[in-house]
Amino acid sequence: MSLRSTTFIGLSIASLAYTWFYMFKYLEWSFNNYESKLQSPPPADHLVFRVAEWTRHTGLFEEAWAAVNFHPLRWWWSESLCLYTTGVWTIFIAVEGHRHKIKRVWAYMLLGQLVAISVASNLFYLALLVSSPPPTRNKPTAVKPRVWISVLLSLATVAVSPFTSDRSFLPNLLIMHTLIFLSIIPNYSPIADPVRHHPYSLRVSTLYRIAFLVSAIIRMRTARVAAAYLAATRPMSKAHIISAATSVLYSHPAMSSIGWDVIWTSISFVVWVLVRPTHPSDMSKARALPFLSIATPLASIAITAPYVLRFGEAVDPSADGNVKAE
Repeated sequence: MSLRSTTFIGLSIASLAYTWFYMFKYLEWSFNNYESKLQSPPPADHLVFRVAEWTRHTGLFEEAWAAVNFHPLRWWWSESLCLYTTGVWTIFIAVEGHRHKIKRVWAYMLLGQLVAISVASNLFYLALLVSSPPPTRNKPTAVKPRVWISVLLSLATVAVSPFTSDRSFLPNLLIMHTLIFLSIIPNYSPIADPVRHHPYSLRVSTLYRIAFLVSAIIRMRTARVAAAYLAATRPMSKAHIISAATSVLYSHPAMSSIGWDVIWTSISFVVWVLVRPTHPSDMSKARALPFLSIATPLASIAITAPYVLRFGEAVDPSADGNVKAE
């Protein structure tokens, strides 16, 4: 097994350990929170009955997402993961999964929803490394309308999430999670045939640019709201911002799970850019790595990832054969 493969296996294990340590903490918190609201304490020796009652009366999925949604600083963390998943990550696994002939691409997205995006990301990077290199592109790759429409609509659900109510929050969340599967459903090719004309197809490089711009606009609005919230509590400073971000990360176990998913997803993408097989049009690692290291903590991996990936979509007419790994 190569060092690169071992690296992503290790990152998968580390991200799983971090995110699910806090997920189990959340389950413990939810159980205790439910029982603390009961008028009469349940029998201590009837644990199975108590757990059954807790799961029957508690919507864990909705409760966890509500905990990380309806607060400006918590949403600053959570939005980063939502934008990344609905935007660049959906495009990336749809396009690269098709190019590398990865089977059951939808399973990686499902794994990301059920376990953690960081875990699914690392396993997908691993699948790309062990797959056969795709043929060199001599024409721009374009995606079918279903792909770019579903990406834009799912990004829109992220944009409206902070404005949802108790009644509209869950439907919006379910729509978001449904849309991201439309471009990777079984037996569907997301790539437009370069020979046949596909009306309304969109170049992958253009879609990455759109994901970058839309995510940046949404992110700037969220940053302004978070900054206003911080400014109302104490004078703004770099130390205050870092302290607030760290405090919010550990303010709730569900928030910690989401926050560490963001962190590990960001780290894993940087590692992928470092070790991935190179394409002649890729942003050089000498430029990409410093950019990602500096810009990602300030902006979001949802913004920096599509900015970097769009360069790799340029064609190389003079090349013949397969892309070579460094």
